[in-house]
Amino acid sequence: MTTSRLGGPARVAAAIAAVVLGAGILAGCSSDSSDDATASPSPTSTASPTETSSESASPSRIVAVLCDEATDQQQELISQAMLPGFSVSQLVDVRADDEAEHALMGFVEGPGLAVLAIWIGNGDPLTDLQSADEFAAESSTAPLASDFEATQDFINSAGRCYTTVFAPDDEE
Repeated sequence: MTTSRLGGPARVAAAIAAVVLGAGILAGCSSDSSDDATASPSPTSTASPTETSSESASPSRIVAVLCDEATDQQQELISQAMLPGFSVSQLVDVRADDEAEHALMGFVEGPGLAVLAIWIGNGDPLTDLQSADEFAAESSTAPLASDFEATQDFINSAGRCYTTVFAPDDEE
């Protein structure tokens, strides 16, 4: 999904929110707005129904994810992976366990590009950074991942997490 620079992050976030809500993807997110570098994040664990993709008619399954703003270390790692002329901001981190797989979504701006992009990685500190979509691959040095099975639930929850952290529903 590409947008013009005239829309900016708020317009992209609103569009993502509409798509995510329309698709029925639910995941809880919380953010720690503390600027204290020594404070630990306060992620919230929530259960969300996710459709299974099997041939039999199986019921929805429950997927618990942790979701909050990316750590300074994660933000630095992805910023360093960005190609010249591209920048990333508003990163969120979706995971089930700090030491396992992570999906990170952020707003990318660069020549002809103003989109949300997703990366995946392992553990804390984040290692094995890979692009999870064409936008992340186009704007960073992280190679496009070939296998998303371990992180698919986190990737599916990233849009809802992003809108909850950066575009809370405060219509007035």
